[in-house]
Amino acid sequence: MAGYEGRHLSCDGRLFKKCHSFSLPSGIEPTRYAVAGIHRPQYTRTGLNKMMWKLYPASEFPNFQDQWQSLNKDRGNSPLLDVKFILPLMDKFSSGSEKIVLLGDPEKPEIMAVIAPTAKGVWASFQPSNAPLGLWLSRKKALDIPAVKSLIKQLPGMAIALGITQQDPLFMTRPDTEKSVASLDYITTAHIDFPEKFDDYWALRSKNLRHNMKRQRNFLTKNHIETRLEIYSRGEQMKQAMMDYGKIESSGWKGQIESAVTQGDRQSQFYEQMLSAFSNSGESLVLRYYYNENLVATDLCLLRDKILYILKTTYDETIKGTSPAHIMRFEYYQTALASKLLKRVEFYGPLKDWHKKWTNEARVIFHSNIYRNNFIALAHKITKLIG
Repeated sequence: MAGYEGRHLSCDGRLFKKCHSFSLPSGIEPTRYAVAGIHRPQYTRTGLNKMMWKLYPASEFPNFQDQWQSLNKDRGNSPLLDVKFILPLMDKFSSGSEKIVLLGDPEKPEIMAVIAPTAKGVWASFQPSNAPLGLWLSRKKALDIPAVKSLIKQLPGMAIALGITQQDPLFMTRPDTEKSVASLDYITTAHIDFPEKFDDYWALRSKNLRHNMKRQRNFLTKNHIETRLEIYSRGEQMKQAMMDYGKIESSGWKGQIESAVTQGDRQSQFYEQMLSAFSNSGESLVLRYYYNENLVATDLCLLRDKILYILKTTYDETIKGTSPAHIMRFEYYQTALASKLLKRVEFYGPLKDWHKKWTNEARVIFHSNIYRNNFIALAHKITKLIG
């Protein structure tokens, strides 16, 4: 665009004197206004309006659930980031200090997240322990570092850093570590991609695993233990599912350290509410396994697009000689593949030795810490070294 000569020019709200023959930055369009009868152009950054962050209290999330759902569908449509998961999560675990942040048009944001203060000047994506992924969604897969830095500068107080926690490389490209960005491994997590037939999958497993599962089945038969797989998927079944889950988990080691799901606690209420919501779309799945008349193992799951997400597992720790949770899944995998209901399993927990026996497939879930500027990033690194 041709340059403009003038003595005073208001450009994006800033006053410049004696600006001669300069070229307009990209995205700036001239408008006209009158001052004492003199017409001079004023410039607005129409393109940069889309880069404006807007902050709202966490309580307003229901008003933006359509926008959240749209972003999630663009970025993989994970049930772990579905509003049916997020609404009960925030209902049960929000402290009220969280903020909803949107970049761009509130009706169709480019980025939307729920963030919370974690220390003085430090914020992070909201992620209670019951959420496998941090609540951050972007229309683009790449993390927009300049946009994140601009958000840090708009946060209440003197914010110096923002952590984007537990991100899946399936949904977000992991950024490189640089001066003001720290990209960190969180966990390696396993998944299973099944062939069409279970027998083809099972033939690829180790001889030791196949022998061990056969030995357990023979043990059950020899001891006259009949097994039964039961599946809960209806909303009215979820209260009982959580009562039974809590009884088993609280009787084990988690009960001893007071981290077990117990009847009526926030965890139990969250899972019941969340699973009931997903049952309306036919995506809730609670696996329940019996030895004779005794419930000995149960998995809380979601099933979407033939992908099984195992959220929590518990089993009767007094059982000796067999692993009821593994036998339960073994049976479910067989029947689900035969019915063409399953093609993948996601565990979203730390990779353990038993995972390696059932699959060779894994990926790294990561954190990204973004600092306000390079100086703050360096100061943080020095503090960690000294500490």
